[in-house]
Amino acid sequence: VAATTRKGASFFNDSTQALFIKLGTVASATDYTVKVPARGYFELITPAYTGAIDGIWAAANGAVKITEIKD
Repeated sequence: VAATTRKGASFFNDSTQALFIKLGTVASATDYTVKVPARGYFELITPAYTGAIDGIWAAANGAVKITEIKD
């Protein structure tokens, strides 16, 4: 979901599989912005991207912990 008031965001891959995050829609293992390894961390740089963010795992096994910073 797009968030025009997003000032930042962090993602912790609480999984044993890689997480593919796309700044945009329809992430895949071949079309992504960043590959977050198992138990890895990713943080949006400032100024933060405010469009939709999508993600997909190499194989579902866990969860992603997301913290979004807004106005």
